[in-house]
Amino acid sequence: MTRDHPADFEEIARRFSHLWQALNEGSPGTRKILVDRVRDALDRGEARLRDADCDIVANSFVLEALINDGAATRVYRARHRDLGTFHAIKMPRPDHADDPVLRKLMLREAEIGMGLRHSHIAATQTVLRLSDGRPALVTEWIGSRLAELLQQRPLSLGEITSVMTSVLSGLEAIHAAGFVHCDLSPLNLLADGDLSRLKIADFGIALKRGSRHSQFDLAFAGQPDFASPEQLAGEPLDERSDLYAAGLLLSLLLSRCHEESDGTKTLKALTNHLSQQDVQDRPENARAALHLLGGSPKRPVDA
Repeated sequence: MTRDHPADFEEIARRFSHLWQALNEGSPGTRKILVDRVRDALDRGEARLRDADCDIVANSFVLEALINDGAATRVYRARHRDLGTFHAIKMPRPDHADDPVLRKLMLREAEIGMGLRHSHIAATQTVLRLSDGRPALVTEWIGSRLAELLQQRPLSLGEITSVMTSVLSGLEAIHAAGFVHCDLSPLNLLADGDLSRLKIADFGIALKRGSRHSQFDLAFAGQPDFASPEQLAGEPLDERSDLYAAGLLLSLLLSRCHEESDGTKTLKALTNHLSQQDVQDRPENARAALHLLGGSPKRPVDA
């Protein structure tokens, strides 16, 4: 029987008729199983037609939008096909699939992220292995970055206090686990509307306390505008390096605030304390910085 034989089409029609009958008359459980099988069969057929990156990862996540196209990695907004939940998926670019340093850093990032659970830290949920061997990090999806909000409107004093409370609380948990984030900036602070629930993301260059980036064959890692003097110099880092970045962040936030009050003066004093050039002149840790922030008058976060 050849592929073009009429009997082939009759057999296809017969099977389709049986499938359609089962979908319409079967129990809800049977329909669910059949729909999943049809969907998977269509996915496999569609994948054979594509020569670009596959739009479906691990047969579970649909890559819906490219969020960040970096020099070595890409970040996508993804939807879980069965649960309907949204996630962020970070993976090496195809041309970096064989980069051993990047692979090591991403697996290490996953290990660090999955060991941290805190209301002000973006959750790392799992690690996938793509068909070509690349690792893919799955994290919770949070739609907006603080950097985008700062371009849209000024902040109130209450909002600034909420941001810094969130940041220092998250840093306290990171430091308690023995790590230094090393990349604190508005690009890595995520929030969906409520700044009191802001979360720290991206542990790609985090270090164990007392380590330096040269141990991972990185001449420099981080964003120069927020890096501490010791980070720029390639020295071993501790939690006070993150506090320096927090001070620069607070300074940036205050530049977006038009209010002048005793609270503003208190926050400016905290900025100076956090961003001292000499590491010995900064607060001892995030908890100490939170205590200093607690002396600032708080206002309700604007709606």
